[in-house]
Amino acid sequence: MKNSRYDLTQGSVLANLLRMAVPSFCSQLLQDLFNVVDMIFVGRLGAPALAAVAMSANLLRLIGILGHGISTGTVILVAQSLGANKPEDGQRIAMQALILSLICGLGVGCLGYPLAESGLRLLGAEKDVILLGIGYLQVTLLGLVLMFLSRTLNAIFRAAGDAITPMVVLICSTILNIVLDPLLIFGIWFFPPLGVVGSAYATLISRGVGVVMLLSFCLGGQGVIGLSWVKPGVNFKIMGQIMKLGIFTSMQALLRHGSRLAFIRVVSFFGTDAVAAYAISMRLRILVMHFGTAFSTAVGPMVGQNLGANRLDRVEQSVQLGSRLAALVVMLVGAVMFIIPHYFVGWFTHQRSVMEIGSVYLRYLAATFGFMVVSSVLGRALNGAGDTISPMIITGISQLSIGLVLVLVLSRLMGMVGIWIGIALSNIVQCLMMRFWYQRGEWKSKKQVYEL
Repeated sequence: MKNSRYDLTQGSVLANLLRMAVPSFCSQLLQDLFNVVDMIFVGRLGAPALAAVAMSANLLRLIGILGHGISTGTVILVAQSLGANKPEDGQRIAMQALILSLICGLGVGCLGYPLAESGLRLLGAEKDVILLGIGYLQVTLLGLVLMFLSRTLNAIFRAAGDAITPMVVLICSTILNIVLDPLLIFGIWFFPPLGVVGSAYATLISRGVGVVMLLSFCLGGQGVIGLSWVKPGVNFKIMGQIMKLGIFTSMQALLRHGSRLAFIRVVSFFGTDAVAAYAISMRLRILVMHFGTAFSTAVGPMVGQNLGANRLDRVEQSVQLGSRLAALVVMLVGAVMFIIPHYFVGWFTHQRSVMEIGSVYLRYLAATFGFMVVSSVLGRALNGAGDTISPMIITGISQLSIGLVLVLVLSRLMGMVGIWIGIALSNIVQCLMMRFWYQRGEWKSKKQVYEL
């Protein structure tokens, strides 16, 4: 370990947890701000421009799942290597993860470039939206490698116990994006007015600056994990191990995304107001779950490092404390939302019918926030230990199998309320399954997943 203050195997578990969780929470808020700024400026170009960016974002979210898998595999292997006091192994793994991200980002971007129009048509985009969206999507796809590299670099720093540096870099990227968006979209000063494509270029440049900053820290020796001495050659064995671990987290993300698409399909049978209410409640869920995701993001590296160091006591303390703190925070927020749901739904709409439907769903959702966040923390803990298959299977069973069946059956018996109850029950089932599997303790045998 390059710097002992980033060593998650020593010191107070609570202090380490907060040191990782708070910057992660801030980073998520900054990422939201990054996206909101784009939408605000693009929104001034009209509804078709806004729709083009929104539809492109859905496609990019699906494509980005591969990058999520690479970053998860990277966290597991780097954290366990550093915890086992094998910094050279961790540095080699980090280098291979970056090369893998470079290859996958360039490959997927080049393959997707000529398919941009087809992808937008597949989502049902109208002609004017397609015309605007093609340029935006193609520019973003060409810069997809930066998205992959950014995620992997963030994963490397977090695995090494440093969540602050990525946060600081993201602050710089967000500020740059706020400055560039109006310049490139509307053509202020000597810049040409690029419209929707200008937003893509602003994001590309901002993200690129962030990648360069993080790379310079690693290669220049200022980062928590140095890569200046590591040869950049390809090691297929290490890359294969990263992909072996990451593929299941990517599949888990696909299953989760698929279940949400299935749920919204059922909701759509009850009309546009129901879909709007569902979308608003899901947006509020994401905002609340930022608290939980921050703790689950912190728990992954803590489990990896301490498992690598044979500190099972600290692993269990990290998971227990992370689960309790995350649950406490989201349950407090959930209690407020349960009491005054109309207030929160009113942030997004003043249409009475949508507010009434959304308020009912938000109450059911808020009642399960604690279950959702504990499930998230336990899933990341299992991932950090090297068990990426079990969380994927549990997600598939609880969300797509049990959850979808409950939603379909209960919606027929109880109408729209049956959907909300079915989704809430699926969240509870997922938490109970994650808890059961974690308590079995099979994750304890997953330590030192990779041996050079």
